[in-house]
Amino acid sequence: MKLLNYFHTVKYLKFSQLYYRILKRFIHPNVHNFEGEIATAHRDGYVFYPLYNQKFFADNIVNFLNQEGKVGAASKWNDETKAKLWLYNLHYFDDLSAFGAHSRKDIQIEFISKWINENPAPLGNGWEPYPTSLRIVNWVKSFLSDLNPDSSMLNSLAQQADFLSQDLERHLLGNHLFVNAKALIFAGLYLEEDKAQAWLRTGLNIYTKELKEQVLSDGGNYELTPMYHVIMLVDLLDLINLWSAYPEKIDAEIVETTKHKIKKMIDWLTCMSHNDSEISFFNDTTFEIAPKSSVVMEYAEKLGFDISGQDKKNQISSLAVHNLEESGYVSVKSDSYSLIADLALVGPSYQPGHAHADTLSFELALYGQRVFVNSGISEYGLSKERLRQRKTAAHNTVSINGLDSSQVWSGFRVAKRACIVDKVVEAVKNNSIRFSATHDGFKQQGVNCIHRREWLACEDAITVIDELVGGYDIAKGYLHLHPNIVINEVSDNKIILVSGHLTIYLDIIGAKISVEDTMWHPAFGISLKNQRLCFSFLQSTMTINIKWSNELFQILLLTIRTNY
Repeated sequence: MKLLNYFHTVKYLKFSQLYYRILKRFIHPNVHNFEGEIATAHRDGYVFYPLYNQKFFADNIVNFLNQEGKVGAASKWNDETKAKLWLYNLHYFDDLSAFGAHSRKDIQIEFISKWINENPAPLGNGWEPYPTSLRIVNWVKSFLSDLNPDSSMLNSLAQQADFLSQDLERHLLGNHLFVNAKALIFAGLYLEEDKAQAWLRTGLNIYTKELKEQVLSDGGNYELTPMYHVIMLVDLLDLINLWSAYPEKIDAEIVETTKHKIKKMIDWLTCMSHNDSEISFFNDTTFEIAPKSSVVMEYAEKLGFDISGQDKKNQISSLAVHNLEESGYVSVKSDSYSLIADLALVGPSYQPGHAHADTLSFELALYGQRVFVNSGISEYGLSKERLRQRKTAAHNTVSINGLDSSQVWSGFRVAKRACIVDKVVEAVKNNSIRFSATHDGFKQQGVNCIHRREWLACEDAITVIDELVGGYDIAKGYLHLHPNIVINEVSDNKIILVSGHLTIYLDIIGAKISVEDTMWHPAFGISLKNQRLCFSFLQSTMTINIKWSNELFQILLLTIRTNY
């Protein structure tokens, strides 16, 4: 079975990925020493804008992924008792771009010096390409702001850039190669080295190619995860910010293309955020890894982007539909709810490491309160828990014969994948919208059955219809409740949910209802108890009718009407 999984995973890879993976086994980067020198920059053009929560504290205390640690001895930089992602974060130096960074310069300089002294090239997690890339960017951003680097910092920065230039993640592609390119651009502009121009050329060549591929025509990042979309949007904003300090060194066409992509990515982010203005949980998405959407919007505005029309899209008084055709998502919003549905392919096919088996899942928020939520993620790696969070049963969709819609396995792999067929998004008619799609993921795995889901969204009600076409033994649908949602009543075909002044009514046709305890993961290192509604199909079609009322909203509406 594992050999088959490998085959159905590897067959999607690009030839270049296989080539560079083999090459990495035989060719390793060389370590060179440098005397770093700063290139002339128009410092007035660069804007420091904080993005993250504080990471570094006094007495060598750090906090990443909601887990505290202490970097006392040199060995703590590669502490085997810590998760790989936690150690990566230790080497990112995001604290240099965090809130209150200017007040912690002494602590930050101490950490930078400590890193240089205790992490000689090429040993440890800190010299892997991804953390090296993020660290280079954070150091340069801080140096362009108000942290004055000494010679050891500049020498180390040049050494890191040179080492990275020999160790690009061409075997992975995706967001890894993109941040490699970003780091080379930062180092190539900031440093006045003999090799700096080569780093800049390499970075820009990769950047222009990957930008075209990784930002889809509808503005979405091609990994189809809102969290990584925000991360890439910040990358583009950082580059625009950097280029304002070196206006004569970057071609105007690259700058304008980047600005155009940023505007489309902002639009996509708005569509894929709930009415609480924060991201929805599809694929590898959770809070606290990427900066908050509100912070990113403020950063964009600080750099001169007009976002005045973006918030209004989340505060409309009539039904609005956003059909993100190339990404595959559909977003429906009204004055009372946000409904976001996944009608997407697993993508990109050659790098699906952040994909979940969540095809045809959806999330729903009412009056800013999330109601039906996908699982989120609390960890990376190869654990059973990581795999559970990627599986179909952790999402608001349907599983047949206990199978996942796509064959997720290991920590970041996908074998046989669901394909979307017969996707239809109708025009808004009588203030309602009907859309649907079918996927063949179970058929790909040997079960002769396809899953079709249809949504009918009106101003004050939503209907979800699941149809199974073909033969199967067992079928179960799931709706995961936000921890704030309480089950008030469950009968044979009715469910009543409550949260404060909000009451949600579900009428079920064609399924037996049960309730299970599970977990929701709003951030790495955090798992909150919640419940999920389980629907065992009694026939090939199941219908869920959703209605709601909000006493407080009705009182406010009545007050407004009375006053006017």
